[in-house]
Amino acid sequence: MNRSDNYPEGPDPGLAGAIFPGWLKKRGAIRRISDCERKCEKNGFTAKAFIKSMGVERIRIGEMGNGRKVIKLVDTPWADRWMTYYDVEVPHHRHWKKI
Repeated sequence: MNRSDNYPEGPDPGLAGAIFPGWLKKRGAIRRISDCERKCEKNGFTAKAFIKSMGVERIRIGEMGNGRKVIKLVDTPWADRWMTYYDVEVPHHRHWKKI
């Protein structure tokens, strides 16, 4: 099967970009902005640039009640489709299998 046959809708985050929402989703889809910035740096991009390119309807910067800035993954189905497309979905620890 050709990858283009299953090309998901929405902006393509690229391989490195698909890893970030997967990481964020596994941590409850919301994380402090400082944690997200470190994760994005490891993958070669900035969190703010990623959010701007993907759209705030999918992922956005917000503020907690205590004033702490966070990044929230809003559109988890979009993230799931791209993680599957790039084969970077991180299984829950109960789903790991011994070989």
